[in-house]
Amino acid sequence: MTVGKRMPWREVLALVAIIAPLITGGCVDTLHIKNRSGAEVGVLVSGKDSGGEFHHRAFMTDAATIKVGKLRSSTSPNEVVGFTSERPPKHLAAPWTNNVDTFDMVFRPPIAIPVTIWIVKGPFDNQYLHAQEALIRTSIIWRNERMGVDFDHSQTTVIDATTNPGAASHYAFPNGDVGDSVWKPLRDDIGFVPGRLNIYWVDTVNYSTTNGWSNFGAQVVMGSNSGEDLLVHEIGHAFSLTHTNGLPDFDGTGVMVSNSNIRQYITEGQLFRAHMNPSSLLNSVYNARAGELQRNCSLSDDDFFCPSIRKRLWADGVFPAN
Repeated sequence: MTVGKRMPWREVLALVAIIAPLITGGCVDTLHIKNRSGAEVGVLVSGKDSGGEFHHRAFMTDAATIKVGKLRSSTSPNEVVGFTSERPPKHLAAPWTNNVDTFDMVFRPPIAIPVTIWIVKGPFDNQYLHAQEALIRTSIIWRNERMGVDFDHSQTTVIDATTNPGAASHYAFPNGDVGDSVWKPLRDDIGFVPGRLNIYWVDTVNYSTTNGWSNFGAQVVMGSNSGEDLLVHEIGHAFSLTHTNGLPDFDGTGVMVSNSNIRQYITEGQLFRAHMNPSSLLNSVYNARAGELQRNCSLSDDDFFCPSIRKRLWADGVFPAN
């Protein structure tokens, strides 16, 4: 009988060093997360693996790295989109290869946007407080839902337009979908600051003191008795988002449902559009994402390029992550 020689312990250790990474996942592609806020990070990955092409596959981590499997190049976009608290969503081009790939996902700092508020119908002090409460509520929802955007409070201004000679003619704002014929008079008679969102607190909007309206651009009007959660909805329109009424997996807790006073949730699919759509105020007016990806997305559908607006990395109330 032939007895093999025992392998020297140094050679055993060297062999273990080679094999261990293969067992523990060292041969898979990895994302290094940088400039994170310390909160959990979720990513949507698109590429190809042994099962074929896929897009918007979800991964979550509390760590600084995410192992996403052994991926290869696909015909759909090879990319990653990351989400986390207090950071804007981050797009990363990821040209997967047949080798072991490692990419750095570097989140950008939060985006701060200045706005101008025009109090058209007084009393000024009451409506000033009303506007401040709406700004605070909007900031809270944005922070909780990982929008990565807040108001630049040092540059935000509130203007008393109640003494404007033309103010009374704008107490009642009509249907905002008529077109610029109803928005231009506000700019001409009350005022308008280019390069930022202008919010006008009037009395009624489309015959109601509780309504608001957005022109999907740099103007929003708010009724004198509008709820604190309505402003985040109207700014959502300015960020290119549309109503979710009647869509599956949405209810009155969604930011973009109309006729609600319990709005609080934004899906990752909606965040993607708010940041990536060229028509979003973040891109078209603020240019707050210079050098970052812009992409035209459909209103709701999932495709190679944009996740569905129903896509959730985290649960939104009764609606689970998907």
